[in-house]
Amino acid sequence: MTVPRKSDLFQDDLYPDTPGPEPALEADEWLSGKDAEPILISLRDGYVPIKNRELKVVKKNILDSKPPPGPRRSHSTCDSDFSQPALEEVLEEIRALKEMVQAQEKRISDLENKLCQFTNGTD
Repeated sequence: MTVPRKSDLFQDDLYPDTPGPEPALEADEWLSGKDAEPILISLRDGYVPIKNRELKVVKKNILDSKPPPGPRRSHSTCDSDFSQPALEEVLEEIRALKEMVQAQEKRISDLENKLCQFTNGTD
């Protein structure tokens, strides 16, 4: 780009203010729905990074929200909506799938051995 000017001075019209490194909002403000324009900086002196940038961290303690009082209910005492035949059917399907996995593992192992023999020229 050639600009027909003979000045070595900074020219504001060629280098307008640009968004700087400082956020306009903190994360929690943005998450709550706020919006803001970026904080602009001048390029007159070139980019000069801020050395001591303060980092704000707000941690919420999950223990502050205590569980409701009363007896605790473990996962093992959940209401079972499964009838005994449905549970048996699921267990049988799991057994069948385990057998299929074992058969596929054996087949893969056999094929790998054949491939090894083929690539070594001992076929």
